[in-house]
This record gives sequence, structure tokens and C-alpha cells, in this order.
Amino acid sequence: MRHGQAAAAALSFCVWSMPALALEVGETLTGYAELQGRQVPLPEGEWVVAGLGNNTIVSGVAGAYGTIENAVLLQFNGDKARGIVEINTNTISVTEGWGTTDACLRDGVLAKLNLYRTAVDGFCYFVTETAQPVTGGTDAWKAAKAFTAERGYAMPQEWLTVGFRLSNRHDILDARYHFDGLELGTLAPSMTTWSPETVVTDPDKYAVVNDLNAWAGLTSELFESGLRGRLAEKLHGRSVPQPLAVLETGTIDPSAVGRASKAARKRALQELAAEGVIREDDLASYFAAVDNTAPPPTLENYYQTLVAKMISFNLFRVSVDYLLAYIVTVSAAVSGYITASIVVTHSMAQIANDLAWDSYIAGQRKDGSELVEFDYIERPVETKS
Repeated sequence: MRHGQAAAAALSFCVWSMPALALEVGETLTGYAELQGRQVPLPEGEWVVAGLGNNTIVSGVAGAYGTIENAVLLQFNGDKARGIVEINTNTISVTEGWGTTDACLRDGVLAKLNLYRTAVDGFCYFVTETAQPVTGGTDAWKAAKAFTAERGYAMPQEWLTVGFRLSNRHDILDARYHFDGLELGTLAPSMTTWSPETVVTDPDKYAVVNDLNAWAGLTSELFESGLRGRLAEKLHGRSVPQPLAVLETGTIDPSAVGRASKAARKRALQELAAEGVIREDDLASYFAAVDNTAPPPTLENYYQTLVAKMISFNLFRVSVDYLLAYIVTVSAAVSGYITASIVVTHSMAQIANDLAWDSYIAGQRKDGSELVEFDYIERPVETKS
């Protein structure tokens, strides 16, 4: 599975860090951030708490949910803010769950996956392009912008975003990671539009989205522990890797995208050899092992396999139905009619069953809402040439 392979390979490049246990503006964090006893993993490097405050619910039953605590963390590189993490979590527990977010449902995002969803809990993530608002936003976001302005840092407007929504019956952890993508050269979101239409027609963009999606799968494994305040036990002092590769040529090489890519692993092996950790004589065999590693499956591979499995299973089931009907009737025509009737009946029954369950799940929500949205630091992205 892609996510399992990404987790095993990428964690080998994680760095050791000592996470902080509380949040204060100006504090520097590595490893994870903790808010209301819930923890959010942070990509490697130092992250500065730039803004803290309360958020508002823009859709849902605000009175039932009370106050939402909001934090904005920034990562700086040179004179720029290169990454943003915004975190939202509740201060008052509820009894009927937290619904989901629109980004995990609507068309137009670059990738999305609902890991599970019931009447009272759910877990999903998504990849999309976002832009930051010039005015407005939460108190934490306003404080973060003032934080960067006071220190003379530039704040890019366009970002590639990976978002997570995890909730159970009582609590919610909503986190969005924004990356400026300057490593991507001319494919940086500030220079080109990242829409589903442009991604499917551009192999380089597709490779980047696939990498972000794999990184989201890796990181999602940590959110369950984070909601329970057990991320320290899961990370063992490490940080999750950065999702985008640092490219030296200024162009995109799909095999060089990602911390666990072949190019990244070769660079890491060369560094280990230079430090004397491994022998120079062994480098050739290590490189050969890296080159012979099969590429991880893409989402397209997964869905192709899923369709093939579905077709093969249905062909087998229809063949069995036809054989049994033929044994009883000894008539090819009658057996074909019976088999077709079974297929149609089963299909209609499956649709009716799915609709009944959807209706049942929707009916279980009493004091909650299907869609609960906070005030996020993003706005629609304008089309770029």
C-alpha cells in the first residue's frame, strides 16, 4: 500500500526533536504542537507560534459547540514565511460529533480521501491550492501577519495546502498545512494555477500532488494518537518529513519529489559515506538497491486495481449464478434470463440498502450538523496565466 510504504521510507529521514508542551506566542516548536491537550504533528524544522486566539464557526450549530481554540504557526526560511500550520480544536466536548468539512466533500480539490465517516465521528484529508486573505481572518491570523511584518518577513499569498479533519463523538482536531512550494521553481503556486484540470494534464504537477497525497497518508497515521494526546509515544522524539523535495536544478523530476524519493535517498547515502557512517566501497551496492526499488503505487494504480477486482468478482459471481441456473433448467436462454434478473435485483437492492443507511446515519444527528466549518485563512484562488 502506498501509505504504508511512504510511512516506512519517510520516517527513516525524520529528525530528532524535543516538542514543547504548551503554546505561547513567540515560542519555537519542533516535533508537534499541543493545544487543549491535543497534538498536531509538525514537519521537520522549527515552527514559531505566531498567533493564538479563538475561532468562530461559520456553519453548524455554534451555540452547541462553544469556543474553538485557534493557533497559527509559521516556519521561516531566509526572509520569507515558507510554511503555515493552522490548528482548530474545541474547548467544550459535545455528544453528537462534529460533522465534516466541505473540502473533504466537494469537487475541485486536487486530492481527497475519507478514511471513515459515521454519524458521530470521521477522519479525512485533502490536498488543494489556497490563497491567504489580504484582510480579515481570525485574531490568531491577524496576530501572525503582524508578527511577520514586525520582523520584516515576507508572507506569500498562494500556497499548496494539505488539510486534516479528525473528530470523534466528543472532540475535534482540524489542521491545515500550507506550503509555498518555492522548491517547485516555475510550478510554484505563486506562478501557476493548480487546478484539477491543470494537474491531470501536467505529469510534473501530478507527481507533486501524488507526493503530497502520500505525505498526507503518512501524517494521518499520527493524528489518531494526537487527538488522544499520545503523539510523543508515536513520534519517539522525531518529526515528520517535509512533503516537498528541495530541487537543485529548478525543474521538476518526478523521481526527485519527496523525502523518500530515490534522489533524496542517494543524497542521504552520500552524506552518510562522507561522515564515515557507511563505507565508500558500499555506495555502489546501496545505489543499485535504491535504483531497483519499484516506485510506490499511485492513486491511479489503486483505482485500476480496485476496478479490476470488482470486474473479476462480478464475472465470477455471474458465472456461478448462470451455472446453477443451467443445472436446474438445462436451458441456456432461461439460465441467461435468470442470471440477468439476479444481477438487476442485487444492484437495486444494494442501492436501496445504501440509501437506507445514509438516511439512518443522517437521522442520528440531533445537536450537531453535517457540515461544520471554521474561519480558515484562505480565499478562492484567482486563475493565473
